[in-house]
Amino acid sequence: MSSLPITTKHRITRIPQIPHVWEGDIFPIGEMLDNLEPELKDKGQCIVWVDGSEGFVRTMDVVRGDTGPEAMVRSLLKAIEKPQSPAQPARPHKVVVRDRELQFFLRGALQGLDIDVDYRGELPLLDELWRNLQAATPKTIGNIAPERLDILEERAIALIWEQAPWAVLAEYNLIEIQIDAYNVESLYACVMGMMGQEFGVIFYRSLESMKKFRLMAREIQDDTMEDADIERAFLQQDCWFVNFSLDEESEFDDDDEEAIWHQLLLSALENEVPIQVIFGSIHPYEGIRPLVDKEELDPLYLAMEAFGKFIKKNKSSLEKNPTQTLHNKYSVKLPWGNHKPHQVTVKTMPGVTEELEALEEDLREDLEDDEHGEIISNELFPDGCIVSFASLSENILDSLEDKPSVWVDREGIVFGGKKDSIPVIIIQTTRPKGKLIVQELIQQQGIEHLFFTSGEDPYFGEVFQLPMIKTHAGINHVIAEIEEEGSSFTNIVKKWSQKTKIWQGRCAVAIAMGSTGVNKGKPKQSHILGFFATDLVSKEKAGLEKLVVNLEMI
Repeated sequence: MSSLPITTKHRITRIPQIPHVWEGDIFPIGEMLDNLEPELKDKGQCIVWVDGSEGFVRTMDVVRGDTGPEAMVRSLLKAIEKPQSPAQPARPHKVVVRDRELQFFLRGALQGLDIDVDYRGELPLLDELWRNLQAATPKTIGNIAPERLDILEERAIALIWEQAPWAVLAEYNLIEIQIDAYNVESLYACVMGMMGQEFGVIFYRSLESMKKFRLMAREIQDDTMEDADIERAFLQQDCWFVNFSLDEESEFDDDDEEAIWHQLLLSALENEVPIQVIFGSIHPYEGIRPLVDKEELDPLYLAMEAFGKFIKKNKSSLEKNPTQTLHNKYSVKLPWGNHKPHQVTVKTMPGVTEELEALEEDLREDLEDDEHGEIISNELFPDGCIVSFASLSENILDSLEDKPSVWVDREGIVFGGKKDSIPVIIIQTTRPKGKLIVQELIQQQGIEHLFFTSGEDPYFGEVFQLPMIKTHAGINHVIAEIEEEGSSFTNIVKKWSQKTKIWQGRCAVAIAMGSTGVNKGKPKQSHILGFFATDLVSKEKAGLEKLVVNLEMI
């Protein structure tokens, strides 16, 4: 069992040790706590740590029954750092449990903290307390000055929120921040917000933790996973995080991600709607908690400051190609105390990005359809995409190529004679989702061909048309589901397909933003985020003449 991170050790070893023996155990909740949700009431357990020398409860936590032994460590650390009143923060000389496996686990987890772990078959004091225990509310304490948190929040809004790094980076584009101070060598930053769901930055304290969570996160997509498994995967992270949220009383359409982002930013800058900044930590043994000590405040500030400067300096380059090699060094001074400036190095990690892409590629094999051996996915294009049929001239393509933020693949497109404009299908969505689609298509080496097939949902008796693409990575992506009944879609496809005959089937697919604004369904040239040359083929040649929708596909 590996030891706790240095930051945690350092913080806990600073807490005075007392010559006391603490007893800890896990009890089934049963009918003893009536205020819990039914699932926890039926399957939950309660962890109790008692100071046997003083005879009072230091902490009590309710957890799911299969959370794992890490929950015992999290509860013990809470008993040390944030005990219930009247106890004060303190470390015991010894802890006692009555489970052999838990004893061995705690010995490994508490290495270096000068705490003996013992075993006893009976713990009468705990049994008696549990029989009489009604409820307990832990007291939350911390030793970070409020004014320092105010400064941290102010810098987070200026360096991260206002620059919106999630507009140019995806969650798999890692940024290494080398600090070499405060017991932290490097942090590994990734953003949240590209999909418009949650905005923020995660600063992983180890590369191994990030990779492990990525593996678990892919498994979370399996609908058969239990809530406890999802919770366990989430709590396996080892990171600090900075999250941004809108005041709960503010009203925005939750389905309008692009509009939310722009309205949030505008409202925050005009001080109309307060943006809440949440700082915290996640650790397998500590759980999720707010910042509690300046030993973690200082490296987080350095990381935020350097990360923000890096994004500002390289935003245009990252927008064009977020996987390129970039490397900058910054001199960062803490705004509190008389500290010398720290030299912080920030750089992209193309090699790790490729490793994560390879991992995702392996996991995509789960999408393979047993009937025809093809890989089919409906996850690339989100619900609400708008499909438009158009033609683009050579001048427009030239103009798109001049924009560094737009990806243009025009291979095999040669204008001349009747070939004055190339037939294009434009898929319109929101800007964050559109950028993510473009990056995914780039990673899958572009679009091999475009085709139209039919789909059937036998459960509901529905029949619909499916515009689809196949990438050079061998994955068939469903663009949208078009209901056949009362639809003119088939006629539109036929007319557009006639234009591709002039090009011997050559055409293109464009990804555009603006699906939630005034240009919904009417994308303009300025809305295009990516252009991919491809070929239109028949559904017979594509090998997908008809798809029967099942629960695995939709």
